[in-house]
Amino acid sequence: MAKKNKKDKGDDGAAAGREGIRLSGHPRARRQIRTAKGWGGLLAFLLVLKLSRGAALPWPDALLRGVLGGIAGYLTVWMIAVTVWRHLAIAELEQLRRRLVARMDAQTAAAEASAADAEAARGAAAQS
Repeated sequence: MAKKNKKDKGDDGAAAGREGIRLSGHPRARRQIRTAKGWGGLLAFLLVLKLSRGAALPWPDALLRGVLGGIAGYLTVWMIAVTVWRHLAIAELEQLRRRLVARMDAQTAAAEASAADAEAARGAAAQS
């Protein structure tokens, strides 16, 4: 097998990365996912810290558990937010597709109606 140049390999990867729709390019999704991750991490940190202190753990242990809980909360909320936004983005695309199809159908019907009117006018002019 022949090795590919790094330049060729990079071009293929860049082209493949540009295909499709990504949530990172959706401004509302990006902002709301970022906000959800922040709140998820912060609330998980505070909840685990409170539970750890309620169990009479010393502060260093409680803080360590709080940080680990915050990381877990951050990742969990991130996965949930991305999943929700994937479904929302697909629904937005389907709605856009339906609007475009309806608009195309209306334009086709209008074009057929104008063609029928033009044909009728030609038929009337030919009889005169």
